[in-house]
Amino acid sequence: MYQETPVVLINPPITREERFGEMAKHGATAPPLGLCYLASVLRRNGIKSRIIDALSFEKTMEETVKEILSLNPRYVGITAKTVAIFRAAELAEEIKKADPRISTIIGGAHITAVPRETMERFPQVDIGVIGEGEITIAELIQTLEENRDLRNVNGLIIREDDGNLFLTAPRPPIENLDSIPLPAWDMVPHLKYYHESATRFSKLPLGSVITSRGCPGKCLFCDNSVFGRRFRSHSADYVIGMIKHLKSNYGIKSLVFYDDYFVADKRRLKEICLKMIEEKVDLEWVCSARVNAITGEMLSLMKQAGCFQIAYGIESGNQNILNLQQKGITLERVRSAVEMTYKAGIRTKGYFMIGHPTETQETIFETIDFAKSIPLDNFQATYFTPFPGSPAYDIADKYGAFEKDWKKMNMWDIVFVPRGFTRKDLRRYLKMVHRKFYLRPQIIWSYIKLMRDPKYRRQLLKEGFAFLKEMAT
Repeated sequence: MYQETPVVLINPPITREERFGEMAKHGATAPPLGLCYLASVLRRNGIKSRIIDALSFEKTMEETVKEILSLNPRYVGITAKTVAIFRAAELAEEIKKADPRISTIIGGAHITAVPRETMERFPQVDIGVIGEGEITIAELIQTLEENRDLRNVNGLIIREDDGNLFLTAPRPPIENLDSIPLPAWDMVPHLKYYHESATRFSKLPLGSVITSRGCPGKCLFCDNSVFGRRFRSHSADYVIGMIKHLKSNYGIKSLVFYDDYFVADKRRLKEICLKMIEEKVDLEWVCSARVNAITGEMLSLMKQAGCFQIAYGIESGNQNILNLQQKGITLERVRSAVEMTYKAGIRTKGYFMIGHPTETQETIFETIDFAKSIPLDNFQATYFTPFPGSPAYDIADKYGAFEKDWKKMNMWDIVFVPRGFTRKDLRRYLKMVHRKFYLRPQIIWSYIKLMRDPKYRRQLLKEGFAFLKEMAT
């Protein structure tokens, strides 16, 4: 019925410098899974769509607009995190200039967090999709095609003919995630063109999946307005089906689980791991986990199933800061989890921030000293960034100078400076903590051992030289 209705879904053009700031040379790329899910739902509903991943392939704005217009779409849907929202709006404006008849739609984390403010700032956007978009996008396009009232479609903010904004009823969370078809990976370029750090993978091509939604954590800096706090997940059978599909159709050899809380459901995790072992999936994979959810038995099973690395959000080596950030963890528990992971033979990565509210020079040194005292293989520190939709966004200015510049909210540019610091101080400390962690004999030796494998060598050398150059400037 809708085969003559082209919908173009866009990952908007944004430079590596805009995405990663000072660490532009170290950024990874991954397929736009959110758009792949939307495209698969549209296809199931008989609605033709195309995906343009302008972000990952560093297309210019001019190239992106030209490609969009060549497809003669009636609807253009753009996904955008906070750091990309200005580029998304610029793209919508260029499309409107070229053809005012095209409906411009924006979805994603940013507009979900601050829908009215976003629509007021960017009048070139016609419709905003709030929250999970799979059910909404199909209903939206069908309603537009049949010229029905958009007010009856849940999960939208609409710019009406008189310019006023109207919020429709909230879209309830999708209860049965298995009801969503597999992502339309066939609509993006071959997976071999996406890349991750060699410190995470030696085997390519790389696949990525999201197997659950929602995180019960209450971290001050986190915006979970899209998926919410309640954990929902695909079944183990669905997950194994996704993995087998990627392996048989795209020949993947490594896998990233991009879940916020992959290990939340221990029974499901056990079932996934056992199926990966029994069915000889034979992939190396990485995931993120909360330190208070880890057990030795779980780690042993994950290792057998091919787990190569687990990333933990640690954030600080000062307990008072962890408490203020409502992390719900202790330094003792962090140490225990990282040590258990190390003993299980799984590499570990720690995510940290500097420039927290109440941060001092002493707490920064406590953080790097703590990171060095536990068996972490990889260390990444970014600047504390209060994103729209997070509790921190509304209170950060009580603790220091907060510049609410959405363009800079990539975690590598400074938007929040706690009292007692300057931007120059924070930049100096960020480089210092990385130098102190990585320029140690045991860490250098661990990477030398990795380079014995020729699959790692070239990329590790490239990343290593880039890192040293960044730290020296």
